[in-house]
Amino acid sequence: MSMNHSNKWKASDEGGLCWVSDPAQAYVEARVKSVRKGFIKAGASDGREFDIDLELPLKPPSRTQKEPPRRVLPRLVLREPNGVENMDNLEVLHEASILENIERRFRMDLIYTNTGPILIAMNPFKWLPIYGEDVISRFHGKPYGSMPPHVFQEAEDAFVQLQKYRKNQAIVICGESGAGKTETTKLMLYYLAVVSKRTAEREARRMSTRSNASTEGGDTPTIAERMVNSNPLLEAYGNAKTLRNDNSSRFGKFTRFDFGMGSAIINGGHIENLLLEKVRVVEQGEGERNYHIFYQLCEAAKKGQVPKSTFLTGDAASHEYTKGPSAVASIDDFEEYKAMVGALEALAVKPAERELIFHVTSAVYFLGDLDFADAQDGDASVVSTDDVLKTVATLLQVRDSSKLGKALTIRVREVPGGEKVVSNNKTSEARHLRDALAKAVYARLFDWLVCRANTAFDVSTGQENQFIGVLDIFGFEDMKSNGFEQVFINTTNEQLQKVFNDIIFRSEAEEYSREQIDWDKTAFPDNTPCIDLLTRKPQGILRILDAECLRGMSASDGPKLAAKFNRAHGNHAFYEICGPASVWRRNNGERTRDEDFLIHHFAGPIVYTIAQFVDKNRDALFGHVYDLLAADSTDPIVTDIFPPTNDGGQPNGQNDVDHTTTTRASGGGSGTTKGASKGGGGVASAAAASKQTVANKYLGQLSALVSVLRESSTRFVRCIKTNHDKLPAKLDKPSCLHQLICSGVMAALEVRRAGYPTRLPYREFIREFRAFTPKGQRKYDDRDLADQMMQHPHVVERIGAKKYKLAYRLGVSKIFMQAEILYELQNVKNNMLYPFVRRLQRWWVHLQGSILQRKYKRCAADLAEAQTEASINAVSRVPAVASKLREGEEIKAETWAIVCMGNAGIAVEAISRLRQAADAAKQVVDEAVKRKEEAYRIRATFLAEIDGGNERCSALKTVAHSLYDATDSKSLLGRTADAEEALAGCRTELITVANEWETATFAAEAHQGPRSLQRAGTLNVAKQRASLDKASAEELRREMTTTGPQLTFEEATALRRQRLDAALRMVQEAEAASRAMLEKKRAMDEARAEFQASLDATSETLAALKIEDFIIAGITSVSDAVAAARDAIFFAQRALQSIDPEPVKAAVAAAARAVAAAVAVAAVADAGGRPASITLYFDVFAKWNGPFRRLAIANLSAIAFFLRPSSFVREEREERDTRQRPTERRAAAPSGNNRVGALRA
Repeated sequence: MSMNHSNKWKASDEGGLCWVSDPAQAYVEARVKSVRKGFIKAGASDGREFDIDLELPLKPPSRTQKEPPRRVLPRLVLREPNGVENMDNLEVLHEASILENIERRFRMDLIYTNTGPILIAMNPFKWLPIYGEDVISRFHGKPYGSMPPHVFQEAEDAFVQLQKYRKNQAIVICGESGAGKTETTKLMLYYLAVVSKRTAEREARRMSTRSNASTEGGDTPTIAERMVNSNPLLEAYGNAKTLRNDNSSRFGKFTRFDFGMGSAIINGGHIENLLLEKVRVVEQGEGERNYHIFYQLCEAAKKGQVPKSTFLTGDAASHEYTKGPSAVASIDDFEEYKAMVGALEALAVKPAERELIFHVTSAVYFLGDLDFADAQDGDASVVSTDDVLKTVATLLQVRDSSKLGKALTIRVREVPGGEKVVSNNKTSEARHLRDALAKAVYARLFDWLVCRANTAFDVSTGQENQFIGVLDIFGFEDMKSNGFEQVFINTTNEQLQKVFNDIIFRSEAEEYSREQIDWDKTAFPDNTPCIDLLTRKPQGILRILDAECLRGMSASDGPKLAAKFNRAHGNHAFYEICGPASVWRRNNGERTRDEDFLIHHFAGPIVYTIAQFVDKNRDALFGHVYDLLAADSTDPIVTDIFPPTNDGGQPNGQNDVDHTTTTRASGGGSGTTKGASKGGGGVASAAAASKQTVANKYLGQLSALVSVLRESSTRFVRCIKTNHDKLPAKLDKPSCLHQLICSGVMAALEVRRAGYPTRLPYREFIREFRAFTPKGQRKYDDRDLADQMMQHPHVVERIGAKKYKLAYRLGVSKIFMQAEILYELQNVKNNMLYPFVRRLQRWWVHLQGSILQRKYKRCAADLAEAQTEASINAVSRVPAVASKLREGEEIKAETWAIVCMGNAGIAVEAISRLRQAADAAKQVVDEAVKRKEEAYRIRATFLAEIDGGNERCSALKTVAHSLYDATDSKSLLGRTADAEEALAGCRTELITVANEWETATFAAEAHQGPRSLQRAGTLNVAKQRASLDKASAEELRREMTTTGPQLTFEEATALRRQRLDAALRMVQEAEAASRAMLEKKRAMDEARAEFQASLDATSETLAALKIEDFIIAGITSVSDAVAAARDAIFFAQRALQSIDPEPVKAAVAAAARAVAAAVAVAAVADAGGRPASITLYFDVFAKWNGPFRRLAIANLSAIAFFLRPSSFVREEREERDTRQRPTERRAAAPSGNNRVGALRA
């Protein structure tokens, strides 16, 4: 059985459970009804029945298939009500079971799931209260696998592994746009900052000195906290609203926390940025925004919070570079502005320097309004908006604004010999140069900010350093139109996917072979050919693009560049030639054109359109503009990002300057390149930069990043976008399944399940589990000793005799174990050592304090555990729970005061009360969690059914748009709209009429996690509430809470069940109507096919007649008959568009009669009046099939009527001939009446 289809079905499987693939719902639950040779009949839970060809999914796809063939998989009931935490442990492993497990956990707000070393994170599109410091306390110090899957667990594992093995750690966070990568990155960094600070505080208390470690505590923010707090700055300048994500990162970011060798305290940090999307500064797609910073400054300007020297007024929509949508419902631009200012303060940026940053940003903002007009003296241009020019010059502190305007309207080229040639720019060329200046200034400012941050954070002095790095980078993109930027974004993801494949797949195969372990070998996905297609020298696509940039004015672009790609890679397995004649389509449904090409990426095929690839790759800012800013600007930031020319007098500014610093080598050491400039340096010489294209610089950065990841211990987090509507509690299962497949998660599960995912070197295994060492003989080889240890009686008993034989394998240098065995061994070891540990604890406690104090601490620890459990499960604000916890805290404070007094009798009573309060609190919390999970489980069931109904409605709308009958289409769309409205009402009720658990969740949402995420959570909740139908929400509240007696939870659930069933019945009725309409359409399709075949045959027959001969001979009857036949065929073709087959049948019959008549006329009029062979006519209609042949035979008399005008024409011609040869002609020509009679006979 493969991951997506099983063809091994027998008659004994009838009545069993199965999954059936479905385009709208990914997979639907079904039951096997019958199995016959090669086919299976299954009935779905929604009433549909499927006849499935078991072999068809295994065959190569055909272009005639309108949709993929249905697949079928076995189904086992998932026993765990909340799903399994690690999908390595699923009983049946295939696409449907994996999707079911993830869906079940998502419905219960359990958004994290493990699959071996990969963490799957589902974007809930709402804030969950599972990120507070109390939750951090629960994960910190716990071994990997002992806690539920969580982003904190991955960060904790990296933190522990760094101290244990002293090897650099990297965490790669991947996913498509809107999957939650940025938020996951912030949570990772937040966790590391908190645990490092706590470690430092513990060290300070232990040392009891005012050392460097002690400065990490208290109210002073640590370096890590300042790095976390600086996130809003880079988000403001590097994130933007796109169609898929309101806060999409338009650059890659590798954030590194530095630790001293063997230390757990963060002593520095570094940020590496990669490939900012500069083109967004000057143009955005429809429905998208420019970078957040422009809108934040505008909102702050409205409230008078930015200096007037920026000239900002707050009306972003009236400016060229920000003329798109200015407001986003999920973003409060003014709040984000305040967070951005706080981030600048975290970087120790003073107000004066902050004002200069805003000046440069505003200059880019106003550059878009700078326009040009044609000059009076020919092909030249002049600035037409002098006021804007003066504003830009003032903001950039350029002394003479006219020089800036002149520089934008001319072009300076250096010819061989050093001579400079000056030419005028046309209006379009001047605007293009203006845009190039805006992009260059913004990109250099962004790099300057990153360098400024690194100057503040990269303060580690030790040469032996290690780090934990978190990579947040854009995912695969397949936009409405994919261009230059998407090529680089998807190339990056291909490289990261290769790293993933090599670490997860290839390393698995190599290690099994090296260790001589037998296992079920599986084909590994390999995207190396795709990477070679893009980057390999000399014929990779990016390499060809680089070569074109060296050809100057003769460089190819558009269709010519695509033709070069086609010649180089036309036969490549991962490349497809596009064009109007190809089968490929753009995302907007149009045929591809000659400037398009297609690449089969790991995530799927993507069509790219070549438009200005060469210009964008050059990214040219002419030297004279560069030199003007370098020489005439007095702004410290401008002079820093545009350094002056070198000593040789050569221009430095041909291209963008790379401010990014090189990634530190994994072996340790500072290694960061720091320049001497006041803004943090790192500015390469402009002459060197001018020799580099965007592709060249980018590939160098990407190569360095990939090297760091390969040299580090890398783990992966796969973020999944749950739906494209950005709604909470909604799961688009086909989209989620596609993301799991494209990200390699499915293949990773299959590979790991086939083998032994846990492996330890023998020495490490012996050291970790030395408690299992057998007594007696001590001389063992490491391999034999490990084998003897695995045969320990307690181990065999715990694992089970049947499972034990397959639980592990012995390699050459390591022991290989199944996924859950290591955790079981840990439990066995802990149980064996527990009595000894208790003795040590008693001895230690005896030294540390009295029995009463020990009892107090136990009670306090139990109470704290209850508080943590309540906080994690979001029940701490439920009134009953909050009351018990508050009561317990009060009793704890009183008890501690009594214990400190030393009165044993009173202390015993106080501790007894504290014990009762802790037990009562734990009982209340456990009961609340149990009831909350039950409420969520019921809600999850309802939401799953609602999502299924919405997916079915989407399929119904697709059917409605495909119908021929406009009345049927309108009727089906109306039914579907009614069903969707009913389903939306059910969803609104589930979300709006919050029970006590949801109320507690909302109350806790804005109080946990990093500050930036707190705001995001609060805004998200506000958005959810604002997006609901307020009228229906109020109506539901009144009905559920105030009408009549108060409804119990069970009564409210039953009422919601009735409403949902009614909505689902509406969907079923619409589906039944659609089936009838589809049957009507199918019958019409069959009739049209038959009619079209007949029309094609008649058209071919008519085309075979050589009417030119008859026209030359002066016989007009044939041409008249042919013209009438052509008209009849034309009207029949138009009739084919009718939705009623009867008019079509009549029109086709008329066309057949007209063609038959034309053929007969031609047969009779043939060859100058000699007796025509009537067999020609019979030969023609004998080839027709079906009712039209019978129709032609039945209408011979009508055809004879058409022959009569032809006979009269022949007689007139014969009379003319008779005057010349009367005897001969009259003897040879029979009469027309005789011919008609012969025809009737």
